[in-house]
Amino acid sequence: MSVARIYAIALNTYREAVRDRVLIGVLVLAAAVLALTLALAELSLDQQMRVVTDLGLASISLFSVVVAIFLGSSLLYKEIERKTLYVILPKPIARFEFLLGKYFGIVATCAVFIAIMGALQLLVTAIQAQASTTLVIAVPVALLVSLGIAFLVAKDRTLVVPIWSLVALGASAWICSTVDVELFQLLASFLLSLGEVLILTAVALLFSSFSTPFLTGAFTFGVWLVGRAAHDMVAMETRVLSPAMKSLLRWLAEFLPNFNLFVPGRNTLVATTTAFGEPLTYLATSMGYAILYAGATLFIAALIFRRRDFL
Repeated sequence: MSVARIYAIALNTYREAVRDRVLIGVLVLAAAVLALTLALAELSLDQQMRVVTDLGLASISLFSVVVAIFLGSSLLYKEIERKTLYVILPKPIARFEFLLGKYFGIVATCAVFIAIMGALQLLVTAIQAQASTTLVIAVPVALLVSLGIAFLVAKDRTLVVPIWSLVALGASAWICSTVDVELFQLLASFLLSLGEVLILTAVALLFSSFSTPFLTGAFTFGVWLVGRAAHDMVAMETRVLSPAMKSLLRWLAEFLPNFNLFVPGRNTLVATTTAFGEPLTYLATSMGYAILYAGATLFIAALIFRRRDFL
Protein backbone atom coordinates (compact mmCIF):
# COMPACT_ATOMS: atom_id res chain seq x y z
CA MET A 1 0.00 0.00 0.00
CA SER A 2 1.40 3.38 -1.03
CA VAL A 3 0.57 6.37 1.16
CA ALA A 4 1.62 8.73 -1.64
CA ARG A 5 -0.88 7.24 -4.09
CA ILE A 6 -3.69 7.33 -1.53
CA TYR A 7 -2.84 10.93 -0.67
CA ALA A 8 -2.89 11.92 -4.34
CA ILE A 9 -6.35 10.40 -4.83
CA ALA A 10 -7.61 11.98 -1.58
CA LEU A 11 -6.28 15.40 -2.59
CA ASN A 12 -7.91 15.19 -5.99
CA THR A 13 -11.18 14.06 -4.37
CA TYR A 14 -11.09 16.99 -1.96
CA ARG A 15 -10.46 19.44 -4.79
CA GLU A 16 -13.36 18.01 -6.77
CA ALA A 17 -15.69 18.09 -3.76
CA VAL A 18 -15.06 21.70 -2.76
CA ARG A 19 -15.83 22.88 -6.30
CA ASP A 20 -19.32 21.38 -6.16
CA ARG A 21 -21.98 24.10 -6.01
CA VAL A 22 -24.30 21.85 -4.03
CA LEU A 23 -21.76 21.70 -1.21
CA ILE A 24 -21.45 25.49 -1.21
CA GLY A 25 -25.24 25.77 -1.11
CA VAL A 26 -25.43 23.42 1.88
CA LEU A 27 -22.72 25.44 3.64
CA VAL A 28 -24.62 28.70 3.13
CA LEU A 29 -27.90 27.12 4.25
CA ALA A 30 -26.29 25.65 7.37
CA ALA A 31 -24.72 29.02 8.23
CA ALA A 32 -28.13 30.71 7.84
CA VAL A 33 -29.73 28.15 10.17
CA LEU A 34 -27.06 28.75 12.81
CA ALA A 35 -27.65 32.50 12.60
CA LEU A 36 -31.41 31.92 12.82
CA THR A 37 -31.00 30.16 16.17
CA LEU A 38 -30.30 33.56 17.77
CA ALA A 39 -33.74 34.77 16.70
CA LEU A 40 -35.44 31.53 17.73
CA ALA A 41 -33.77 31.73 21.14
CA GLU A 42 -35.57 34.98 21.88
CA LEU A 43 -38.90 33.15 21.58
CA SER A 44 -38.02 30.80 24.42
CA LEU A 45 -38.57 31.47 28.11
CA ASP A 46 -35.25 31.69 29.96
CA GLN A 47 -33.77 28.92 27.77
CA GLN A 48 -32.00 31.02 25.17
CA MET A 49 -28.59 29.39 25.56
CA ARG A 50 -30.01 25.89 25.43
CA VAL A 51 -31.98 26.69 22.26
CA VAL A 52 -28.88 28.11 20.56
CA THR A 53 -26.65 25.16 21.46
CA ASP A 54 -29.18 22.36 20.92
CA LEU A 55 -30.50 23.64 17.60
CA GLY A 56 -27.02 24.54 16.42
CA LEU A 57 -25.51 21.15 17.22
CA ALA A 58 -28.49 19.35 15.69
CA SER A 59 -28.08 21.43 12.52
CA ILE A 60 -24.36 20.67 12.26
CA SER A 61 -25.03 16.95 12.73
CA LEU A 62 -27.82 16.91 10.14
CA PHE A 63 -26.01 18.94 7.49
CA SER A 64 -22.77 16.97 7.91
CA VAL A 65 -24.80 13.80 7.34
CA VAL A 66 -26.26 15.34 4.18
CA VAL A 67 -22.78 16.27 2.91
CA ALA A 68 -21.37 12.80 3.66
CA ILE A 69 -24.25 11.03 1.90
CA PHE A 70 -24.14 13.37 -1.09
CA LEU A 71 -20.38 13.11 -1.62
CA GLY A 72 -20.18 9.41 -0.84
CA SER A 73 -22.94 8.53 -3.27
CA SER A 74 -21.80 10.74 -6.16
CA LEU A 75 -18.01 11.09 -6.37
CA LEU A 76 -17.15 7.44 -7.03
CA TYR A 77 -19.95 7.14 -9.57
CA LYS A 78 -18.71 10.26 -11.37
CA GLU A 79 -15.32 8.61 -11.87
CA ILE A 80 -17.07 5.69 -13.59
CA GLU A 81 -19.49 7.83 -15.57
CA ARG A 82 -16.77 10.17 -16.88
CA LYS A 83 -14.53 7.20 -17.75
CA THR A 84 -11.69 8.71 -15.68
CA LEU A 85 -11.58 5.51 -13.65
CA TYR A 86 -10.57 3.60 -16.78
CA VAL A 87 -7.49 5.83 -17.04
CA ILE A 88 -6.53 5.54 -13.36
CA LEU A 89 -6.91 1.81 -12.70
CA PRO A 90 -4.47 0.61 -15.42
CA LYS A 91 -1.76 2.60 -13.63
CA PRO A 92 0.22 1.02 -10.75
CA ILE A 93 -2.48 1.68 -8.16
CA ALA A 94 -4.56 -0.96 -6.41
CA ARG A 95 -8.31 -0.61 -6.36
CA PHE A 96 -8.41 -0.54 -2.56
CA GLU A 97 -5.90 2.34 -2.63
CA PHE A 98 -8.20 4.23 -4.98
CA LEU A 99 -11.16 3.54 -2.68
CA LEU A 100 -9.22 4.64 0.41
CA GLY A 101 -8.17 7.81 -1.37
CA LYS A 102 -11.79 8.59 -2.18
CA TYR A 103 -12.77 7.89 1.42
CA PHE A 104 -10.14 10.13 3.00
CA GLY A 105 -10.87 12.90 0.49
CA ILE A 106 -14.58 12.86 1.38
CA VAL A 107 -13.85 12.68 5.11
CA ALA A 108 -11.43 15.62 4.81
CA THR A 109 -14.12 17.66 3.04
CA CYS A 110 -16.67 16.82 5.74
CA ALA A 111 -14.13 17.65 8.47
CA VAL A 112 -13.55 21.09 6.96
CA PHE A 113 -17.32 21.58 6.75
CA ILE A 114 -17.74 20.63 10.42
CA ALA A 115 -14.85 22.90 11.46
CA ILE A 116 -16.34 25.92 9.67
CA MET A 117 -19.82 25.22 11.03
CA GLY A 118 -18.31 24.63 14.47
CA ALA A 119 -16.57 28.00 14.34
CA LEU A 120 -19.87 29.69 13.45
CA GLN A 121 -21.67 27.78 16.20
CA LEU A 122 -19.11 28.89 18.78
CA LEU A 123 -19.38 32.48 17.56
CA VAL A 124 -23.18 32.42 17.78
CA THR A 125 -22.94 30.87 21.25
CA ALA A 126 -20.52 33.60 22.35
CA ILE A 127 -22.90 36.26 21.07
CA GLN A 128 -25.76 34.70 23.02
CA ALA A 129 -23.55 34.58 26.12
CA GLN A 130 -22.89 38.32 25.68
CA ALA A 131 -19.20 38.09 24.90
CA SER A 132 -17.18 41.23 24.28
CA THR A 133 -18.55 43.08 21.24
CA THR A 134 -15.01 44.00 20.23
CA LEU A 135 -13.96 40.35 20.09
CA VAL A 136 -17.15 39.22 18.35
CA ILE A 137 -16.59 41.76 15.56
CA ALA A 138 -12.80 41.97 15.36
CA VAL A 139 -12.00 38.25 15.28
CA PRO A 140 -14.36 37.31 12.38
CA VAL A 141 -13.18 40.33 10.39
CA ALA A 142 -9.54 39.35 10.98
CA LEU A 143 -10.32 35.78 9.94
CA LEU A 144 -11.99 36.89 6.70
CA VAL A 145 -9.13 39.25 5.88
CA SER A 146 -6.56 36.52 6.55
CA LEU A 147 -8.51 34.13 4.31
CA GLY A 148 -8.47 36.65 1.46
CA ILE A 149 -4.74 37.31 1.86
CA ALA A 150 -4.02 33.57 2.00
CA PHE A 151 -5.88 33.02 -1.28
CA LEU A 152 -3.88 35.81 -2.92
CA VAL A 153 -0.41 34.68 -1.81
CA ALA A 154 -0.79 30.89 -1.66
CA LYS A 155 0.68 28.89 -4.53
CA ASP A 156 -1.57 25.94 -3.73
CA ARG A 157 -4.97 27.08 -2.51
CA THR A 158 -6.05 23.54 -1.73
CA LEU A 159 -4.71 23.62 1.82
CA VAL A 160 -5.79 27.19 2.58
CA VAL A 161 -9.37 26.43 3.63
CA PRO A 162 -8.56 23.35 5.81
CA ILE A 163 -5.89 25.26 7.74
CA TRP A 164 -8.05 28.38 7.94
CA SER A 165 -11.04 26.37 9.21
CA LEU A 166 -8.96 25.03 12.12
CA VAL A 167 -7.68 28.52 12.90
CA ALA A 168 -11.26 29.85 12.81
CA LEU A 169 -12.41 27.06 15.12
CA GLY A 170 -9.62 27.83 17.57
CA ALA A 171 -10.30 31.58 17.46
CA SER A 172 -14.02 31.07 18.09
CA ALA A 173 -13.23 28.68 20.94
CA TRP A 174 -11.00 31.37 22.45
CA ILE A 175 -13.87 33.87 22.33
CA CYS A 176 -16.15 31.33 24.03
CA SER A 177 -13.55 30.75 26.73
CA THR A 178 -14.00 34.37 27.85
CA VAL A 179 -17.65 33.76 28.81
CA ASP A 180 -19.63 31.16 30.74
CA VAL A 181 -20.16 28.55 28.01
CA GLU A 182 -19.98 24.75 28.08
CA LEU A 183 -17.06 24.79 25.65
CA PHE A 184 -16.02 21.18 26.14
CA GLN A 185 -19.52 19.94 25.33
CA LEU A 186 -19.55 21.91 22.08
CA LEU A 187 -16.10 20.78 20.96
CA ALA A 188 -16.88 17.18 21.90
CA SER A 189 -20.10 17.33 19.89
CA PHE A 190 -18.16 18.51 16.82
CA LEU A 191 -15.80 15.56 17.21
CA LEU A 192 -18.72 13.14 17.53
CA SER A 193 -20.24 14.58 14.35
CA LEU A 194 -16.98 13.70 12.62
CA GLY A 195 -17.23 10.17 14.03
CA GLU A 196 -20.70 9.85 12.53
CA VAL A 197 -19.32 11.02 9.19
CA LEU A 198 -16.53 8.40 9.34
CA ILE A 199 -19.07 5.59 9.39
CA LEU A 200 -21.58 7.14 7.04
CA THR A 201 -18.98 7.85 4.34
CA ALA A 202 -17.78 4.25 4.49
CA VAL A 203 -21.37 3.00 4.20
CA ALA A 204 -22.00 5.30 1.22
CA LEU A 205 -18.87 4.04 -0.55
CA LEU A 206 -19.92 0.46 0.15
CA PHE A 207 -23.23 0.97 -1.67
CA SER A 208 -21.59 3.17 -4.29
CA SER A 209 -19.19 0.35 -5.21
CA PHE A 210 -22.04 -1.56 -6.85
CA SER A 211 -25.03 0.79 -7.14
CA THR A 212 -26.23 4.07 -8.69
CA PRO A 213 -26.06 7.45 -6.89
CA PHE A 214 -29.82 7.56 -6.23
CA LEU A 215 -29.96 4.07 -4.73
CA THR A 216 -26.73 4.67 -2.83
CA GLY A 217 -28.13 7.84 -1.29
CA ALA A 218 -31.42 6.09 -0.43
CA PHE A 219 -29.71 3.05 1.09
CA THR A 220 -27.23 5.16 3.08
CA PHE A 221 -29.96 7.42 4.39
CA GLY A 222 -31.95 4.34 5.37
CA VAL A 223 -28.99 2.93 7.29
CA TRP A 224 -28.55 6.25 9.08
CA LEU A 225 -32.26 6.49 9.90
CA VAL A 226 -32.48 2.95 11.25
CA GLY A 227 -29.17 3.40 13.09
CA ARG A 228 -30.65 6.39 14.87
CA ALA A 229 -33.98 4.70 15.72
CA ALA A 230 -33.48 0.93 16.07
CA HIS A 231 -31.81 0.94 19.49
CA ASP A 232 -34.45 3.25 20.96
CA MET A 233 -37.30 1.20 19.51
CA VAL A 234 -35.84 -2.03 20.89
CA ALA A 235 -35.54 -0.50 24.36
CA MET A 236 -39.01 1.02 24.18
CA GLU A 237 -41.72 -0.81 26.07
CA THR A 238 -44.69 -1.03 23.76
CA ARG A 239 -47.38 -3.49 22.71
CA VAL A 240 -47.72 -1.99 19.25
CA LEU A 241 -44.73 -3.89 17.85
CA SER A 242 -45.14 -7.61 17.27
CA PRO A 243 -42.54 -10.08 18.60
CA ALA A 244 -41.29 -10.63 15.03
CA MET A 245 -40.82 -6.89 14.52
CA LYS A 246 -39.01 -6.60 17.85
CA SER A 247 -36.69 -9.43 16.82
CA LEU A 248 -36.00 -7.73 13.50
CA LEU A 249 -35.25 -4.42 15.18
CA ARG A 250 -33.02 -6.17 17.71
CA TRP A 251 -31.08 -7.79 14.86
CA LEU A 252 -30.79 -4.49 13.02
CA ALA A 253 -29.64 -2.75 16.20
CA GLU A 254 -26.82 -5.28 16.55
CA PHE A 255 -25.81 -5.31 12.89
CA LEU A 256 -26.22 -1.67 11.79
CA PRO A 257 -24.11 1.17 13.23
CA ASN A 258 -25.42 2.79 16.38
CA PHE A 259 -25.55 6.45 15.38
CA ASN A 260 -27.10 7.36 18.74
CA LEU A 261 -23.57 7.22 20.16
CA PHE A 262 -22.78 10.42 18.29
CA VAL A 263 -25.76 12.41 19.57
CA PRO A 264 -25.59 11.76 23.34
CA GLY A 265 -27.63 13.53 25.97
CA ARG A 266 -26.38 16.77 27.45
CA ASN A 267 -25.31 15.20 30.75
CA THR A 268 -23.13 12.62 28.99
CA LEU A 269 -20.59 15.26 27.99
CA VAL A 270 -20.86 17.64 30.93
CA ALA A 271 -21.33 15.43 33.98
CA THR A 272 -18.31 14.24 35.93
CA THR A 273 -19.60 10.68 35.97
CA THR A 274 -22.13 9.01 33.68
CA ALA A 275 -23.41 5.58 32.85
CA PHE A 276 -20.83 5.47 30.05
CA GLY A 277 -17.94 6.64 32.19
CA GLU A 278 -16.11 9.93 32.13
CA PRO A 279 -16.77 12.22 29.12
CA LEU A 280 -13.28 11.69 27.72
CA THR A 281 -13.71 7.94 27.98
CA TYR A 282 -17.04 8.20 26.19
CA LEU A 283 -15.42 10.23 23.41
CA ALA A 284 -12.57 7.75 23.05
CA THR A 285 -14.82 4.70 22.92
CA SER A 286 -17.28 6.34 20.51
CA MET A 287 -14.53 7.44 18.12
CA GLY A 288 -12.89 4.02 18.42
CA TYR A 289 -16.21 2.42 17.51
CA ALA A 290 -16.50 4.74 14.50
CA ILE A 291 -12.99 3.91 13.27
CA LEU A 292 -13.46 0.15 13.67
CA TYR A 293 -16.89 0.09 12.03
CA ALA A 294 -15.71 2.30 9.17
CA GLY A 295 -12.65 0.10 8.68
CA ALA A 296 -14.73 -3.08 8.51
CA THR A 297 -17.17 -1.46 6.08
CA LEU A 298 -14.36 -0.23 3.85
CA PHE A 299 -12.85 -3.72 3.83
CA ILE A 300 -16.12 -5.15 2.49
CA ALA A 301 -16.42 -2.28 -0.01
CA ALA A 302 -12.87 -2.95 -1.23
CA LEU A 303 -13.67 -6.63 -1.80
CA ILE A 304 -16.76 -5.74 -3.85
CA PHE A 305 -14.97 -2.99 -5.77
CA ARG A 306 -12.06 -5.31 -6.52
CA ARG A 307 -14.34 -7.88 -8.15
CA ARG A 308 -16.37 -5.36 -10.15
CA ASP A 309 -15.93 -5.55 -13.90
CA PHE A 310 -15.79 -2.11 -15.57
CA LEU A 311 -15.50 -3.37 -19.11
